[in-house]
Amino acid sequence: MLRAVPKRWLILVAVMLAFTPIVIDMTILHIAVPSLTQALGATSTEILWIIDIYPLLMAGLLVPMGTLADRVGNRRILLTGLSVFGVASTLAAFAPTPALLIAARVLLALGGAMIMPCV
Repeated sequence: MLRAVPKRWLILVAVMLAFTPIVIDMTILHIAVPSLTQALGATSTEILWIIDIYPLLMAGLLVPMGTLADRVGNRRILLTGLSVFGVASTLAAFAPTPALLIAARVLLALGGAMIMPCV
């Protein structure tokens, strides 16, 4: 019979905390679209790019980032991904133009794609 190791619970909590911002970012933008459109003066094409660039890039980068994590190390890629995601979140929060918001969402997708294979 296996004994319960308390460290397993800490690892589970760490993994859940690393994954939470990605899930929140996937859903929160849909709620904020009307106010973003007004605040940034974004066109309908820019709004489509703002919404769609994140899942599009993340889906395309998952396999390469998983391979990179296998070669470099899961911990290093996870920490780098969390750093990229944090910086990109700050850029996205204070983006004054739709183009900068799209660029920040590209970085969010990169950071998210680095986090997902490690979680």
